[in-house]
Amino acid sequence: MQWRVRRGLRQTSPDSPLEFTWLTVGRCEMSERGPDIPLYRLVEEESGTVIIAAHEINGFFVETDHAQSEDVLIFGSAREPVRLGKDLSGVELRVVNSLGNAIGSYYIGRVRLLSTFEGKESPGRGGFVATFYGYTCPYVAAGAIWRRWSSGNPLMKGEWVGYPIKSHDSWLHVVQNSWFETGHAAKRYGIGEICVIDGSQIFGEGSFYCALGEAVNGPGGYFGSTLDGLADCLASSRNASASFKLVWEHFSGAQERMGASLAASAIDVLREFGVGVTLR
Repeated sequence: MQWRVRRGLRQTSPDSPLEFTWLTVGRCEMSERGPDIPLYRLVEEESGTVIIAAHEINGFFVETDHAQSEDVLIFGSAREPVRLGKDLSGVELRVVNSLGNAIGSYYIGRVRLLSTFEGKESPGRGGFVATFYGYTCPYVAAGAIWRRWSSGNPLMKGEWVGYPIKSHDSWLHVVQNSWFETGHAAKRYGIGEICVIDGSQIFGEGSFYCALGEAVNGPGGYFGSTLDGLADCLASSRNASASFKLVWEHFSGAQERMGASLAASAIDVLREFGVGVTLR
């Protein structure tokens, strides 16, 4: 992708204060999810006003050692005129589904729109060059996973297993973020009295919680992402739903891959809250 950059313009007099242009970028709202449905919205948190609707954001979902000074490219258009070179405050990045409903969010805080660009190879696919002042999301695969979640197609059982192992932490991140953004409490919703997790699908801590969340609350379900989170879910579920049993198949292999200490601690927490755990 190539783009042309337009910076803010000065007034004609070199002695006058810096004056920035007020710009909107032409609409570019066609994507794999259908027309006029952006995946992201930059929103003023206090008022809920949509600043920019975007189809893609590059430079936000990055490795933790990513250079924090690099720009973020926002492929989309402004809903209202925006001022280049001036900080926007109290900005939230929301992920929306095919109906335009928020399914995830990130509080960014301060954002500066540095310039605009136009895609030479894709007319109308322009956007903004911005800085989030070093704030990034360390789950690299989250952007692709959000796109899947936003499609409106139901999640399938075990779908997360089809992603590379290194992406399981990103799947868990999306699960947790979306679970709370959409108003779910951290608890069990009672899809069955016996929950089964397949240890052959567990390769580390992230995949363990992916498997557990799905076993307890169905595809895309959350049931903790840490031991403390697991305890919170169990405590919240104690009086809200019937007790359940957990069958952990292929336990020995999972124990070896995720670590004996973590496996033992997770079992202890489950049993502490009255969950019957069967290891196979």
